[in-house]
Amino acid sequence: MSNNLHIEELRKEFGHQREIVFEDIDDFYCSFTPDIPIATVRWRIHALLEKRVLYSIGRGVYRLGTKEAFFPVIHQKTKRIGCMMRDKFPFVDYCQWDLAAVNAFAQHIMNTQIYFVDVERDATESVYYAIRDLYPRSTMLYRNLDGDLSYYDGYVVVRNLVSGAPVREDADWGFPMATLEKMLVDWALDRMFPFQNTEILRIYENALASCAVSTSKMLRYAGRRGRHKVIEDLLDEIDY
Repeated sequence: MSNNLHIEELRKEFGHQREIVFEDIDDFYCSFTPDIPIATVRWRIHALLEKRVLYSIGRGVYRLGTKEAFFPVIHQKTKRIGCMMRDKFPFVDYCQWDLAAVNAFAQHIMNTQIYFVDVERDATESVYYAIRDLYPRSTMLYRNLDGDLSYYDGYVVVRNLVSGAPVREDADWGFPMATLEKMLVDWALDRMFPFQNTEILRIYENALASCAVSTSKMLRYAGRRGRHKVIEDLLDEIDY
């Protein structure tokens, strides 16, 4: 199979391109096997992704490289909430993430840890009360969050989940976590986060340089929030 992938030839062919679309890869493999089925090309792309020769930056759009997916640290509080959600709200759409994840990309380290639980709108209040039973002194609704975030260090904040938000459910965790694409969009769009323009640009530059990020997922999610152009302009500003 590795011989059929023509990895070295692929790198020589596309090493100068910022983006590689499916049609480019199809044409590349057709140069070796003119009658190659599209299904075979798709399997080869899958193999290249598995080998980290390619990484996806959008639907049918790829780049050469070895960027890794972003996997945040999973804290004990996150695990406890995930277990509770699995037991009490097995059919509710939600995801978790925490503010400290930004420290992987920010120039200035935040010493504030806030745990976010984004829940489908109809279940927000019920989930809030269930989490408050676990953490009665440090659980709040997002609408009540105001002022200096350092005041809320250690809090669990329950928010409404935007439908179509990019979420990843990992078998190792057993509960859904926000993807890096979702967090990047939220950090830029939610006014509560204290990232000025230069800081959010640095966060975006570092995240996109070090991790496999799908900008199409970011833009779709921003569009669901009615702010597509804001994220598009940020990506343009860092020339991505």
